[in-house]
Amino acid sequence: MAHTLAGWEADLPQAWRDTLGPIGDDFDRVDLRLDFEPWEPIFPARRGKIFPGQPKGAHILAAFDGIAPGGVRCMILGQDPYPEPGFATGRAFEAGNLAGWTELDKMFSKSIRAYMQLIAAARLGDESLSRDFDRWPDVRRLLCDQNSGFEAPGAIADRWVLDGVLLLNASLTLSRFRVDIDPHQSRGHLPFWRPLMLRVVECLLARNEPIVFLGFGDAAADILGASGIREGLAGSIGYVQRAHPAFADQVLGRDNPFLLCNSYLETMGGRPIAW
Repeated sequence: MAHTLAGWEADLPQAWRDTLGPIGDDFDRVDLRLDFEPWEPIFPARRGKIFPGQPKGAHILAAFDGIAPGGVRCMILGQDPYPEPGFATGRAFEAGNLAGWTELDKMFSKSIRAYMQLIAAARLGDESLSRDFDRWPDVRRLLCDQNSGFEAPGAIADRWVLDGVLLLNASLTLSRFRVDIDPHQSRGHLPFWRPLMLRVVECLLARNEPIVFLGFGDAAADILGASGIREGLAGSIGYVQRAHPAFADQVLGRDNPFLLCNSYLETMGGRPIAW
């Protein structure tokens, strides 16, 4: 990790470096008892580096590209990159290298499919689409229907970013993965990136401007809870916490977090996100 991530702050856009200030790459946060094999990849790659098969434009800090600190209206916080390097772009809940929405079925995790059920339900105003995972085939057909207005998989996250959505994961890198958390995640990648996540939240709160935080999963709940944010709407801060959509049955069938986000933004005098 030290070889791959040394000097990572240089990959941040200048506006973010100026806002966040120095954070450092203290590798003491990583459990020294973890073994990383010489062949074992850490992905996504650094800015300007190429990992075989990676999506175009993918890199560790891609979530910070195209959005300035002052333009963030919603921060989405997931857990870590997709465990397939060919899907991991550096932005949360964005799968790269997909020719079309039907290819989401290639992914063993339900996460982005359940996530897109929530997005479709919010955009189309049909809450039944996110009732349970049995509705995924119906949502897939809608996503593929050219008349439904949904962008291609490679374009939809770009629009969210342009609308002020910061797509972060609690860990920006991955090497080994288990659904129930591999030690390389829990004692390596997640603790390494935690100071950056806390600083990002701190700086966004310090603006005293309307913002909504959407957390998905335990790692996100840990970061946002440690930042002193409580669920609900308080002043200029909204916060919605949900299970990670990899556990689809735990996140579907509840109040739609994307609709709650827009409700909070409008209550604070802001405009809704065009999910």
